[in-house]
Amino acid sequence: MTLSLTIAAEAPGLQQRLRKTLATLPLSYRAAADGDTASVMLIAGDGDWAARAAAAIDAGARGVIIADPGMTGTDAILTLADRTEQAGAVVELAERYAGDPTLLRHRADLIQHLAATSTILMSQVGGFATPADAALDMVRTAHALGQPLTLTHVWQASHAVVVRGTAGEKLFEGMATTGSGGVGQRIDALGFGRTLRLALRGDGSASPSDLRIANAKGERKLSPVYESVDRSAWVRAHAALDSGQSTGQPLRQFAADIAMIQAL
Repeated sequence: MTLSLTIAAEAPGLQQRLRKTLATLPLSYRAAADGDTASVMLIAGDGDWAARAAAAIDAGARGVIIADPGMTGTDAILTLADRTEQAGAVVELAERYAGDPTLLRHRADLIQHLAATSTILMSQVGGFATPADAALDMVRTAHALGQPLTLTHVWQASHAVVVRGTAGEKLFEGMATTGSGGVGQRIDALGFGRTLRLALRGDGSASPSDLRIANAKGERKLSPVYESVDRSAWVRAHAALDSGQSTGQPLRQFAADIAMIQAL
């Protein structure tokens, strides 16, 4: 049975983003009436987003989607995870890189090939609120690729944020810079006889990212997914609500990633 859902955006700045995403979905939604609580809320991932998401659930929202979640208090995220499970609600993270639909479609294949690599290099271009937020974007992508990342250094150079650590036995190094030439994240995983090259767009569009695997037999481009990060998050949220699935584990992992960065 398909649920009948009312939707709302937390702030006026998100309303256009919400309308654009919903227009691409083969589902019918309606706006919440004045004074009513929406079934699903779109919340901006800045500031105290976890506390605001918990407040939305307490007010009656069955689902919350966090747009571009950034650094916030870990205690608030853990509280949100608990509240999500207690209320049987759904919280989805619409992450600009870690939530890339093409990456998620091929995640199992990528993880299998990453096992044969020894070094992961990541470069990121685009604005970020703080060096910690830049590091968080890179950490989240590594975890989306199934890499048990442990950071050893995060520091800000003159024009960049540099991140170093290990992913199991692999060396990890990342660099984030602000630039006017667009946004994106590139991952190069290097190994004996095998290379992965991933170019994630991170611009919010439905244009697909470019994922390639190269070995002695040649290079293979993984099939693209023409879908935005937001649309993918809405599809997952609707499916979880429709099936009654609720878990706070992704939020707990997000909190652990923030705690690791804050400890450096």
